[in-house]
Amino acid sequence: MLYKVIVYIHILSAVVAIGPLFSIFPILKRMERAKEKDIKGMVEGLRGVVRAVSLAGHVLVPSGIVLIWLSGWSWKTPWVLATIILLVVSLLFLARAFKPAWRIAEAERFQKEVFIPVMKKAAVLYIAIMLVMLWLMVIKPQLW
Repeated sequence: MLYKVIVYIHILSAVVAIGPLFSIFPILKRMERAKEKDIKGMVEGLRGVVRAVSLAGHVLVPSGIVLIWLSGWSWKTPWVLATIILLVVSLLFLARAFKPAWRIAEAERFQKEVFIPVMKKAAVLYIAIMLVMLWLMVIKPQLW
């Protein structure tokens, strides 16, 4: 029963770690047409999305560690090692990917023409990393 609860927590945190990222695109689309006075609220909304993704990772990682431990998978299993490597890459990426966008947003004069492509690129790359990790955890491929 405990294992099933942890699996559920892990899946739920994966959904929260990936799902909100898709909301970035409609916000950026609206931002393209938005008036200056509405931009600040949109940027704060985007910050909230990135914060939610980050916080979900704080549940995703420990629940994944517990699941590996409880399930009996070896830490040397190829899909586990690949997931760990990708996890480290994603942590470094998340810490750095959105910072340029936040710097643009905090500049004296906000330039949405610069901000939008930077934010879009960061979101697409992070979604790609997360989807590869999801594939590794679901398919559990024998990589080598």
